[in-house]
Amino acid sequence: MPNIPAFIDALQPEELAILRQRGPNQVLDRAMVHAFDRAAGGPGEGRGYYVVRDRLEPLAHPDHRRYYLREDVAAAVFAARLEGASGAGS
Repeated sequence: MPNIPAFIDALQPEELAILRQRGPNQVLDRAMVHAFDRAAGGPGEGRGYYVVRDRLEPLAHPDHRRYYLREDVAAAVFAARLEGASGAGS
């Protein structure tokens, strides 16, 4: 089971800023997939945090797949932004 808070903490601040800028339904580019893998522990380890929403059959090569944030990961990323914003003025 993925540890979403630890994963978010392991992302670089600029990676988190890009995620938030692009929104919860973004297609993750190759650089972001690599960032997820790094934050999760190494090559391929980020697969628990992103998903393929498209059919896989016509896309035989993994480089052609479109990856998205898992819904619970997106919710946590964007909830953390809201919590940080609300706590900034306190």
